[in-house]
Amino acid sequence: MTSIDALSPTPDQMALLAAYPDDRPFVMVNLLKYKGASGAERYLREYEPAVRPIMEAAGGRDVWKGKAEHLIIGAAPHDWDAVWLVSWPSKAAFFAMVTDPGFAATQEIRVASLDAITLLLSSEYP
Repeated sequence: MTSIDALSPTPDQMALLAAYPDDRPFVMVNLLKYKGASGAERYLREYEPAVRPIMEAAGGRDVWKGKAEHLIIGAAPHDWDAVWLVSWPSKAAFFAMVTDPGFAATQEIRVASLDAITLLLSSEYP
């Protein structure tokens, strides 16, 4: 598996996203593992500022972001460096971001900055 493969969705994962209801909002939980201090710096100084206007133009909104301090329950490799919660009004809004040509231009920075990422699509309980 190449680095970009580990940082991109599989076809099965994309199918799950595609099957999500079109009109249902969600929060994308981003769990991030940086490539050391230089990866964190590059992600925070280059990737995030480049992707934020694209995200916001598509309808995404920051809920919370911060540094992961300590693993209290669980075991490695779940030793994430940061968490970024982004609220999306719809699947279409999320797809508008990821299909924006400007978003594609940011992906080299993302891949160079991260060792691992987990994206969890989460929805409110009914």
